[in-house]
Amino acid sequence: MSQAIATVTGQQERPIGFLGLMRNRNYALLWWGQLVSELGNRFHWIAVSLWVYSITRSAAAVSLAVSAMFVGGLFVGLWAGAMVDRLDRRKILIVSDVVRAVLVAAIPPLMGIHLWLAYADLALISVATAFFRPAMFAVIPKVVNKRDILPANSFFTAMDTGTEILGPALAGIIAFKYGYALLLYSDALTYIFSALCLLGTSVSAMGEGRIERPDKQSMLNAIAEGFQYIRQDPLQRQLFVLIFPAYLVGSGLNALATPLAKGVVGITDVDFGTFNSVWGVGFLVASLLVGWFGDRVSKSALIIGGFFLGFASSAAMGLSRSFNTLLITAFAVGFANTLNYVGLTTVLMERTEQGVIGRVLATRQVALGTVRVLSPLAFGTLGDVIGVRLSIWVMAALGTLGTAAVVVFSPALRRIESVGPPAPISKVWKFFVMSANPEFDGNQQARLNLATLAIVGLGWLGVAVRHPLYAVGLLLAVPGSVYLSAYFKGSLWKSVGKFAERMFGRMRNHIRQIHSKGKSRR
Repeated sequence: MSQAIATVTGQQERPIGFLGLMRNRNYALLWWGQLVSELGNRFHWIAVSLWVYSITRSAAAVSLAVSAMFVGGLFVGLWAGAMVDRLDRRKILIVSDVVRAVLVAAIPPLMGIHLWLAYADLALISVATAFFRPAMFAVIPKVVNKRDILPANSFFTAMDTGTEILGPALAGIIAFKYGYALLLYSDALTYIFSALCLLGTSVSAMGEGRIERPDKQSMLNAIAEGFQYIRQDPLQRQLFVLIFPAYLVGSGLNALATPLAKGVVGITDVDFGTFNSVWGVGFLVASLLVGWFGDRVSKSALIIGGFFLGFASSAAMGLSRSFNTLLITAFAVGFANTLNYVGLTTVLMERTEQGVIGRVLATRQVALGTVRVLSPLAFGTLGDVIGVRLSIWVMAALGTLGTAAVVVFSPALRRIESVGPPAPISKVWKFFVMSANPEFDGNQQARLNLATLAIVGLGWLGVAVRHPLYAVGLLLAVPGSVYLSAYFKGSLWKSVGKFAERMFGRMRNHIRQIHSKGKSRR
């Protein structure tokens, strides 16, 4: 599952469009290979999630499958990144594709033996993917000009997410008519096609300098360099910290979407494919919009706004009680995820040195892998205990509060394009979080304010689960009342001020008249 296009030096007047990018033979081969491969990935996801749920009827079981898909990055991600920076990246990509093809083809017979064997196979696939992702991200360091990075990423993402439209819908039909095994065998063939496309490329996809076989100590040093690079750069460090609260929701939703749609709402396999396809429509629309108009929006707005829109959309999906509502919220989630992904990917490409890009990305993949493993396990298990809907709401609330806290204390993240002094804190956050009584310590009061907001948010969450319409009313009424109170308070003071000014003016005029009459009498 590749997700990247690399960067180069040099600029031009205007970003080139999709046809201009496709004139680059290596870019085109990569694009077509990943188009087919990503289509197979949609088959893979639909088959595994539906197959596991049909056997177990458990959100926790689906969560284990989802966690297994990402556990490889958690254990080998750092080593993979260091190897990507030192070995031939093109060979790493080809070998990863071939290995994944074999492992995916083994899933159907393993499902017939024991489910835990299938989980183990999924974990091995994730190990191969842990090598593939950073290598794909860094394989073409000179394929596009710097000003073309954003449209290149957007059109690449449009391809990637465009398969979300056709892939799941087609997978749902195939699963309904022919079963889940055919989907997985088809996915295995798409990996072979991707490997053949990579064989046709002529780019020297290797790390800087001479290729050498790394020893253990050099690998450890390389891993430490990746950590050091992230730690020393304020923006890289803040983007790294953002991983933990921001990806909590999307990772957990991967595990809860299947039991929500199949178990709670009760849709068919064909409808489930359509549900995931509409998710992809949101991906595609956002990708194209960012590709065409993204240069007019700050990358900070894309990243932060995309995450918060995703949290709200995920919470709304948890309230879904019909197939149509699932479709609407799926579109919104897909749209939001693409905003933050394209913005974040572009920033990493622009701000990361090519010599350490593999190690930086691998370090991030380990953090992402941690969240993508633990979040599905936690909220999937919670879903079996308290219900899928409530688990989604708890997840969305935690993601929102945690991300808000990171954004508040991350000035470089709020002003990615700017170079200069830290950005001022927004008026809203200054009012709710940073306002403090002079008699108290400012930092201590800010922490208390955040704790109070968290308690209020969890209380509102409880109301929303029990009485969604009341919760919406509260959400509108409370801020509205605060705004109206402040407005009327301001209007009242203005009226009082004008009245007092008129009264004092009349008194002054009256005194002047009396004083003038006294002078005339003299």
